[in-house]
Amino acid sequence: MSVLLTACATVEAPPAPVPVPQQAPAPVVRPVTATAPSVPVPSVPVPTTPLRPAVAPPTVSAAPPAPIDIVPLQFSSAAFESLPNWAETDVGAARRALVRSCAISQARPKDQLLSAVATYSGRVGDWARVCALANDPSLEDRTFWESQFQAWRVATEATEVGRLTGYYEPVMAASRVKTPIYSEPIQSRPVDLFEIDLGQFDPTLRNRSIVARMDRGKIVPYWSRAQISESTAPVLAWGEPAEVLSLQVQGSGRLQFDDGSQVRAAFAAHNGHRFGSNAQELIRRGALPVNGASMDAIKTWFKTASPSEAREVLNANPRTVFFRLEPIKDPSAGPKGGQQAALEANGSLAVDTSYHAYGVPIFLAADAPRVALSTDVSLRRLVVAQDTGGAIRGPIRGDLYWGTGPEAGLRAGRINHDVRFWALLPKGLMPTPATSGR
Repeated sequence: MSVLLTACATVEAPPAPVPVPQQAPAPVVRPVTATAPSVPVPSVPVPTTPLRPAVAPPTVSAAPPAPIDIVPLQFSSAAFESLPNWAETDVGAARRALVRSCAISQARPKDQLLSAVATYSGRVGDWARVCALANDPSLEDRTFWESQFQAWRVATEATEVGRLTGYYEPVMAASRVKTPIYSEPIQSRPVDLFEIDLGQFDPTLRNRSIVARMDRGKIVPYWSRAQISESTAPVLAWGEPAEVLSLQVQGSGRLQFDDGSQVRAAFAAHNGHRFGSNAQELIRRGALPVNGASMDAIKTWFKTASPSEAREVLNANPRTVFFRLEPIKDPSAGPKGGQQAALEANGSLAVDTSYHAYGVPIFLAADAPRVALSTDVSLRRLVVAQDTGGAIRGPIRGDLYWGTGPEAGLRAGRINHDVRFWALLPKGLMPTPATSGR
């Protein structure tokens, strides 16, 4: 059930409707009537001052105002030896992930902020040295991290504990034609769907967007799942309903066809609607018990449900995801995350990009708050922020990528842990604001 409720899906959830500020009316200038003089006075042209722009063009060094709903982060420095189980933690996966992130970030201008929102991460140029050394094979992994980075504990005024979940890349059987078994379409992005970046209209709404379409000259919300048809969005392939639902929750996956070939269904877009839990819908209908709505139970129900019942349960979730098919050139590489870097199993993390920049390494210490049916009761990982997701909201909120296949899915689905974050920044880069302490 946690897969359905918390998985990342590399999808950005639409925000709650934001009221658009009304434009102030232009001032009305009325002529002032003076008493007419007895002697005609020639009219003299009144000199005018050219109007300046209402807003001065932004400079490269100016940090934009923070979004209105962001909670300020607090940082305190920490020695590596104080991080829980640091000496026993595998730090190689994070280094491989950092190399991929650096290949993308270092192609940008050096004076650009790594993130226009998560400004604590500094500028692209601040990471040039560590990105170069990340590729140096003569530098051992742990030595690389300890010699080049400073750890900073992440907190807010209210708490230093957040939530960690897990996601993975499923491998699912699919068909190129519709059959009684493979009856649910995997669809591509519709041509009439577009996304509006609200930050272009108001800088305090950065990282906020809406998904829409045009209807008789007006911008309206895009169709819900129940309203989308095969003619609305072209069909790429067909799968079993529950498997397609899982694919949409995870945001990407591998399609296995009868001839043995595989392709990756990569995230292309979503329809902008809020996620609705199909598990909760089955519980509401009495089809599954409250404590028995696991992913396996949901898949079993779909196999025995009538087509009309299956459609009703699917439509209880108005959100749908669209894909594009990509060849799998390297079977060991994961799908691309929000940064467009290939994800590294146990080395990549989905975060809320309103708080954290892509490419920032994060050490996490997570513990199950209660008895868990998993060996992963406690997790200690060094990861890199490379993805985001619809359910990933908050300053200490992460979704750990576990890899590809059923074993990764089993472990990812059992993660719903309390977590603490430490951000790793290049030495000499001070997060702002920051407090010093141990």
